[in-house]
Amino acid sequence: MKHINQLAQQLQVSPEVVRNICQLLDLEINENTIPEQVESQLVNLKAAANKENMSLEEAARHLLEMRNSSEELGDRKFNKREYIKQRFGVDPEQASGDSFVGMLYGDTDRGIQLGQLRHRVVLETSTLALEEFIFSGTGDNLNEFDQAQERINSRIDNDFFGKVNWGEEAHPLLLSTSTPQQKQLKSSQQKIKQSQKK
Repeated sequence: MKHINQLAQQLQVSPEVVRNICQLLDLEINENTIPEQVESQLVNLKAAANKENMSLEEAARHLLEMRNSSEELGDRKFNKREYIKQRFGVDPEQASGDSFVGMLYGDTDRGIQLGQLRHRVVLETSTLALEEFIFSGTGDNLNEFDQAQERINSRIDNDFFGKVNWGEEAHPLLLSTSTPQQKQLKSSQQKIKQSQKK
């Protein structure tokens, strides 16, 4: 714990400014003493303010604006229940599990996973393309560009898609079906894999 006057002197501001900033940012203050954690936060804020050529009060207001904007962004996160309700006019948690809306609601998690996978693939591709450009200097030569693209695709196939768990086991909904259909599915998967190799 440090007395507010000592901290104000260290921060080169008045004790009243320290009190105002603590109140603005909801930082704990005990009458005339400041806890160590709050002290370190204010010292870090002062360092950031100096770096940006701002006063301590301006930096505190800027930090508060950033907090508020990040809370607003948190409210805008994708909500699968609200999406289905808005799109189809039915609350998916009230719909029966075997109805179209109920099944669709159950599948939204897979859609979210696919969206995340797609995002990672885009990041990986752009990163690899940039790396290839920097180190190999792909230029105007189209043949050189095609070779670079082939190397990128190969790395994505081996390093990224090779590590994804594609779920080789049977789908839970297929477990209740008869075994001939499962055999048929497995044989068609083998045909697909063979045709992809060609």
